[in-house]
Amino acid sequence: MSRYLWWALALSLFLHVLAALFLEHNPLDLRSGVARITVQALPRPLTIARETPTPPPTPPTPRAQPRLHTAAATPLSKRPGARHAVAAAPPTAAPRPPSTPRPSPSPALACIATSTPPRMLAEPTAPPIDPATRAQRTTGTSTIAVAVDALGVFRNATIQSSSGNAALDVLALQMAKNAEYAAATRDCRAVAGTMLFRVKFQAW
Repeated sequence: MSRYLWWALALSLFLHVLAALFLEHNPLDLRSGVARITVQALPRPLTIARETPTPPPTPPTPRAQPRLHTAAATPLSKRPGARHAVAAAPPTAAPRPPSTPRPSPSPALACIATSTPPRMLAEPTAPPIDPATRAQRTTGTSTIAVAVDALGVFRNATIQSSSGNAALDVLALQMAKNAEYAAATRDCRAVAGTMLFRVKFQAW
């Protein structure tokens, strides 16, 4: 413990000696050590006001539209003091006499037969026979098949059976071609059909 005290005293003396030496070489000038203090008037602090946002315009309050009260029309009969209007009744039309139904044609009169072949409207005129064919004195019958359309128009003719003479058969074909016909019928409707036409030749 005493050792520490001795060391502390020695250190304290040493520091005092150093301070004395320093003061001798550098005396303290109290005047020069006074610092000048300059006081400057500071401007007032600038107050920055925050811009208050402009509130949006308040929409105008819609005015209450006047309501149109439609009163139900009161019938004349229910209105007080109203006269009762009597609607004139429409004139009554005179009843028409019942029409007498026309008798429908009988099926027997409307369509006698359900199916009929074509027919000639008139017998054709026999063409002249040349002298050479007449000289052969041929006797026979030519049977010709004649085709007629639904309009009664001749279409074609073919020899079904010969008379025995080719020249006479040609005459029979010519007669069939020049004739006039009525169309065949089926269920009372005109249809195309075929008929047989016979020409009899007799020697003279």
